Amino acid sequence: MTGPGEAQERRALVLARLRAASGPVSGQMLAEVLGVSRVAVRKHVAALRTLGYGIGARRGEGYTLLAVPDAPLPSEVAPLLRSGFYSRLVGGGSTASTNDDARALARAGAGEGTCVLASAQTAGRGRLGRDWASPRGGVYASVVLRPAVETPASVVLPLVVGLGVARGIAGLGVDTKLKWPNDVLDGEGRKVAGVLLEGLTEAWRVAWIVAGVGVNVRRTIRVEGAVGLDALTGGRVPLAKAAAAVLDGIADAYRAWQRGGFGPLHAEYDRRAWLNGRDVTVSDAAGVTLVAGRAEGVDEQGRLVVLCEGRRVPVVAGDVTLRRAPTA
Repeated sequence: MTGPGEAQERRALVLARLRAASGPVSGQMLAEVLGVSRVAVRKHVAALRTLGYGIGARRGEGYTLLAVPDAPLPSEVAPLLRSGFYSRLVGGGSTASTNDDARALARAGAGEGTCVLASAQTAGRGRLGRDWASPRGGVYASVVLRPAVETPASVVLPLVVGLGVARGIAGLGVDTKLKWPNDVLDGEGRKVAGVLLEGLTEAWRVAWIVAGVGVNVRRTIRVEGAVGLDALTGGRVPLAKAAAAVLDGIADAYRAWQRGGFGPLHAEYDRRAWLNGRDVTVSDAAGVTLVAGRAEGVDEQGRLVVLCEGRRVPVVAGDVTLRRAPTA
């Protein structure tokens, strides 16, 4: 009996043959290549059609790939990745939460570089338990990380992942900024993407971390202060291309952090820091103000530094809002 992983691999082989062919591919040839029956080939073709692939069939000639879906499917994202970091891509359709799916895989022993993709989420969430609107037209991904570090060293990972996302989006031609600790903005301060990290520690060591990312691409629903990649590029960004760009950016930044910590990434993060020079209020999860003053940047430990009444106060974690100028 064929397991889910083996079935997915065979579907990928069918798709690869159809994609590479200049004309129809016979079902018999596909059956011989896969070592299965022609009935099994028809089932794999039917599964691909369910995912959105347009596949024509003509008796006596075979199958022809007519169209590919605009979705962050593993079969579409994988060929676009330049990084060898990702060991396994799964999902691609709608799910409740990619972070929940990735957490389950991590608990089951999934290796570093396992990634869950989705084209929509029905129960997406952001920091502090907030809902994260996750309609179709966006890219949602969660990556399993297994850094061999003690827990305190991992506190900068939201910044590292955010920087990676910013790099990936910048590679698509968009000016990107970073709002500490976990938002990626365009040059005007509108939200393009968000990051949420969750994990498990064992005996003061990190067992695993799931890095979740949501990227606005189409903006099929309107959210104040948010913008999609289509609007920023003036075109239509394929969802698989957006996913691959972001995943490669995360992999590059994560590997750089593994090699040298946050120090070598600090200057780049600071150049993209949107809060620098702005008056801010930092609050805890209960809404209690921790500090209010002028943001002076992020230090090499990933803390937001706020100038408050002549003192430079480093903040490890918190929710940041801009302070309004007093009215006369």
